[in-house]
Amino acid sequence: MASPDVELDLDALKRNLKPGFTYRSALALVFASLVIMPVQLYLMLVSGANIAAAAVYITVILFTEISVLTGSPMTKQEIYIVYMLAGLAASNPVFIAFVMRKYLVTSPFSWSFIDPYTGKPLPEVIPSWYVPPYNAPSTSIRSFFHPDWALPMALSTLQYGVLFIIAEIALAMMMAQYAIEVERLPFPLANVDAQMIITLTERPKERMTVFAISAFITGIYALLLYGVPILMFGIYGIPMQLIPFPWVDLTTGYFGVEKIMPGAAYGIATDALAWAIGFILPLDLLACQFISSIAVWVFGSWLALTVFGSSFPEWVEEWKRGMSLQLVVQRATLRVWVYPQVGITLALAVLTIALRYRNIVNAFKMMLRPPPSLRQSGYFSFSKLLLMYLGATSLSVVVFHMIVPDFPVWIAAIFSIGGSLLLALANTRTLGEAGATLPPTLPNFLWYGTVLAIGYPKVDALLFTPLIAGTASPTWVQNIKTAYLTETRPLDFFKAYIVAVILYHIFSIIYVSFMWAIAPIPSSVYPATTIYWPIEVINQGMFLTRQITSRMDLIFSSMGLFIVLGVASHFLNKLGIPLNIVGLATGTFTWPPFATAALLGGIIGRYALTRYLGKEWWRRNRAVVVAGVAVGEGLVVGVTSAFTMMSKATWLLPY
Repeated sequence: MASPDVELDLDALKRNLKPGFTYRSALALVFASLVIMPVQLYLMLVSGANIAAAAVYITVILFTEISVLTGSPMTKQEIYIVYMLAGLAASNPVFIAFVMRKYLVTSPFSWSFIDPYTGKPLPEVIPSWYVPPYNAPSTSIRSFFHPDWALPMALSTLQYGVLFIIAEIALAMMMAQYAIEVERLPFPLANVDAQMIITLTERPKERMTVFAISAFITGIYALLLYGVPILMFGIYGIPMQLIPFPWVDLTTGYFGVEKIMPGAAYGIATDALAWAIGFILPLDLLACQFISSIAVWVFGSWLALTVFGSSFPEWVEEWKRGMSLQLVVQRATLRVWVYPQVGITLALAVLTIALRYRNIVNAFKMMLRPPPSLRQSGYFSFSKLLLMYLGATSLSVVVFHMIVPDFPVWIAAIFSIGGSLLLALANTRTLGEAGATLPPTLPNFLWYGTVLAIGYPKVDALLFTPLIAGTASPTWVQNIKTAYLTETRPLDFFKAYIVAVILYHIFSIIYVSFMWAIAPIPSSVYPATTIYWPIEVINQGMFLTRQITSRMDLIFSSMGLFIVLGVASHFLNKLGIPLNIVGLATGTFTWPPFATAALLGGIIGRYALTRYLGKEWWRRNRAVVVAGVAVGEGLVVGVTSAFTMMSKATWLLPY
């Protein structure tokens, strides 16, 4: 089979689609939830670490090698399912969110916030359908098995579980037919995923050699970057960094950009994958992304603090010399950039509809009269997809109206039914062209700004929202592209996804209950929770008590400016002048360390590696190199984290 890095005839691939969801791939998902989830949960509570990527590579390689040793190698279709969903099954201990809710109503930090509508402390106005009250009988026990938890869990599972999945599946199948079948977006990361799957299953000599060398070199580097610090801090409690990670911070310090541009944030990522991603993305996109990132996080934040300080008084008040890159970007996002980012997202959706409307119309025509190759992919009929989407979003609005009866229901309907579609369009385009989605928190900020803008005073509309889909479906569209490249039936992905969701719900409540029973959360037994949970409560308290202001003016002004840029880029591209509007959009969300690393990686790949290795060789194997980098890094993080977990197991027993 030709390399997925080469443009392939999707219709030819569709003629050979095979099932991937078998008892063996299902067993791998059970393994991920049963064995790896407790490691992920414990590390998250102790250090804040996330090993989702490592879980994928460990599960894939383990099951691949076991199947080879038993004389019945897993097919690439089976490995596709494991690769796509092992991380989901292993790294979603969703019930920890309910423990966090309990902390919201019992934390002393929450009691310091006063609800401006009632004049009462925040814990006294949080409804019982969100979390049992601070004085409820269930507060004295650390267990979910109490009637007080029935309504909060049922509402969340219905609204953000069942209805969310139904709406996202419908959007994914509709967006796939638009983006893959009609628009033919490249989805560059789909090629990387496919290369790893094909290399591990078919094991062609050249690709396997390239893959192994890339993984080995990256593994050595990752051991220095991540492995040694994880082991030293996890086992001995000694913080150590041989190489600064995740970036070299050039915001503060002797070479800090703050000395000449206060408020600016800059650095260079040290993560190998952040550089390698530039190997597979177009250089014009990387350049526009870099320019946009620097314009926002360096010049924009600096100007917002100095020249336009009167328009952003909270930013002026919060910024202090010596703040780290992470803190500067976090506070600048909250105080300056979050509402312009919402406007840019809306603009990108509008531009997609306005400039690509013919393709969108053709996609709908195709859905109404699907060709045989499309029917073979297993997509549902257009009428069924429409019923799923409208049914899920409309029912979510009904549920929202029942819980929050005083909020204007028509606004909720616009957000859920219309907003989800716009978000899916914008996200699918950015992922299809730039390999990145927009921040999943943006819909929440738009909702928050709208609630404040219309003057709704109660806290309930901020705690429970109508369903706003369009955040997961673009990634699923990319997964469908990978399914084609590995000759897997796309419908099998959705079947396996539902099974993975069921698995992580079952094992999540078991493991979270166990960890909660061992010791209170937060507590010194789980150090990360004593650091990050109070910060989260403070941030949430600021939102719930309206201390974060709404800036609808920034939404509409940034939206208008970006639409102008989009139209200009459309005509400039026709003249042969490369102005990549998707790169400009993703740059506003991309922190400078990662935009810089990706651009440098792109330049190295385009000019150095192409010259040294040969243009054709590099074009054929660059996705294999990126896959090897990802695996090498993921395995080191996973193995060292597992050692840390085992070393801590003996320490927990005396407690």
